Amino acid sequence: MAKQGRPKKGTTATTAENGETTSCYFRRIFTENPSLLVSKSNSELLGRWLLDHPGHKEVPKNVQGNMSNVKSLLRKKKRKKLGRPKKVEQTAQTGVNAQPAPIRVAPKGLEALEEQIDDCMTFARKLDRDGLDEVIRLLRKGRNAVVWKLGQ
Repeated sequence: MAKQGRPKKGTTATTAENGETTSCYFRRIFTENPSLLVSKSNSELLGRWLLDHPGHKEVPKNVQGNMSNVKSLLRKKKRKKLGRPKKVEQTAQTGVNAQPAPIRVAPKGLEALEEQIDDCMTFARKLDRDGLDEVIRLLRKGRNAVVWKLGQ
């Protein structure tokens, strides 16, 4: 046997006596009285719902949840949306000349520089490894920076 689906719109399960859904009911109330959207207490809203629905002695949990969801969504829409600023050329925006893009060094020159630094490190090690320890460390640091530039 097949599963029974969700009830169609317009049935008593999704609409109130006057033909509107619960969320529509609360949206209408919030548009009529926007100050209720700002207030923290929902007692006035729930009291009004009880007046409009005389067959109920207390507000059902699903109606309270629906009211909370609608209130939350309307508050969220009301907030100012901050997005990523639109891209506008900096010169037009500030009136100041933009800085030129950095000049890129040709990779062939960087490879040659790396080899020369390697040769200097090798020569410094052969001369005096312990005495030139600081120089070797600085050369290694410089070579690593050149290798990093090559990778970019």
